[in-house]
Amino acid sequence: MPFQFNVGDHSSPVANYSSFNSSQYSKLKWARNKLFRMVKNNPSCNAHFRTLPNGRSLSSMIGDSSIWVNYGSMIAPLHGEIHVPTGEIAIGDRAFNMGRWMVLATIIHEFAHHNGAPITGGNTLAEEAVYHCGLGTAQEYYDGVDDPRTPYDPNVGG
Repeated sequence: MPFQFNVGDHSSPVANYSSFNSSQYSKLKWARNKLFRMVKNNPSCNAHFRTLPNGRSLSSMIGDSSIWVNYGSMIAPLHGEIHVPTGEIAIGDRAFNMGRWMVLATIIHEFAHHNGAPITGGNTLAEEAVYHCGLGTAQEYYDGVDDPRTPYDPNVGG
């Protein structure tokens, strides 16, 4: 069974992590379907994830039913976050307000943290996962100039 979205069937141990509402679910469902197709058709996704400290492929992670993705009502100004002690992930309003591509990018970014990409210190490994999964341009990646038309942001660290 794949990773799980909290749609009211999970009680997160993390304060302020809750279930998604029905208006958010269509973006989540689209992001999950896109993520499964992306991993199948883009080998650089799994290749990048295997280089992260915990060494898991993204395919392995998205197939892991112990990973929960929740709604994070209090995580602004962040798009998402991971609660390291529990491994639970939250997606916030900022990502939803920016659209389904940003929801997808946020899931990828937070999965990279779940796989050991550092959260602090300006480390860019988690955001680089977004690029390696095809959601950014080579110019952004190599020149460090953000293209607002993509969800990848080369200036995001941690």
